[in-house]
Amino acid sequence: MRKKPVFHGWAAGAAAFLLSAAGVAGQSRLVNCIAAVVNNEIITRTDVEIAEALEIFEPAGGGADPQARRGRILDKLIDRLIVLTQVRDGTVPDPTLIEAEWAGLVARLGAPTLRGRLDEFGMTEADAREIIGRGSRFRRIIADRFGRSVSVTLKEIETFYADAYTAARKKEGTPVKPLVEVLDAIEAELKRAKIEVQAALWIETLREQAEIEIRPNCLK
Repeated sequence: MRKKPVFHGWAAGAAAFLLSAAGVAGQSRLVNCIAAVVNNEIITRTDVEIAEALEIFEPAGGGADPQARRGRILDKLIDRLIVLTQVRDGTVPDPTLIEAEWAGLVARLGAPTLRGRLDEFGMTEADAREIIGRGSRFRRIIADRFGRSVSVTLKEIETFYADAYTAARKKEGTPVKPLVEVLDAIEAELKRAKIEVQAALWIETLREQAEIEIRPNCLK
């Protein structure tokens, strides 16, 4: 028997309107339109709009093409959904990390703007924190999978210091610190970049194995 689609959203308060096939009163779910179906789970336009409004993946686009921006956001939501459904370890996001990210969101958008954007979708602070928690869990999965296997050599650090760090400081007109003072920061940056590359390859493999239907007209 074909598996019944699971309707998945970022938060209950952000769901959009969809009548069930059975037409049972009170059993409606708000869905403006379905932007993608990933392994029988849906991502709605509302999910994309929430991520856009809260600037989850990138800052406000200004004059950038809105449809292209929503397409990038949808792509990142698909990646996140695939990873979170692939690794169901049942762990709870670190409350300290969520609190720090929430504080960063408030500082970045401003409390009145954030409150207005949440109200626009009928969301509460708890709904926003749930979204933050999903992002935190996604990043932890990536870190756990690749963090221990990725290493950076002293030669790589020295090369980056000479070719990138020093050149950037001179261009900015800021002091070039001795290598010993920035060694840890450069190592962390190089390691982060390597993890991103490996994670992207892994997620691409997961996408090839997944059933993904993207409906671009939903984002117009």
